[in-house]
Amino acid sequence: MKNILNEIKKERQRQDAKWGEQNHNLVEWMAILTEEVGEASKEALEYHFASKELNEQLPENKEAFRLKLQLLRMELVQTAAVAVSIIESMERNQLLWTKEDK
Repeated sequence: MKNILNEIKKERQRQDAKWGEQNHNLVEWMAILTEEVGEASKEALEYHFASKELNEQLPENKEAFRLKLQLLRMELVQTAAVAVSIIESMERNQLLWTKEDK
């Protein structure tokens, strides 16, 4: 898990370098997150429907399987990084309070 969390952290750093600090409202954040989930879903669907075709040609297409799964994994890391960014923005903009804050 540590390696995965480090990848998400690196992706967050990459996003900050590209876009700067983001402070969207929650509706905008959810649209951004949904777009990322959509990209991951697209990769999962392409893997699913290609896998039947690729299975018929194994082992020649093991690399194609691997590539499709790597693309899905990359999209999932990006999705997780956006979710983290939402939480960071909420905290930065004081949208989260503890019982002691009220």
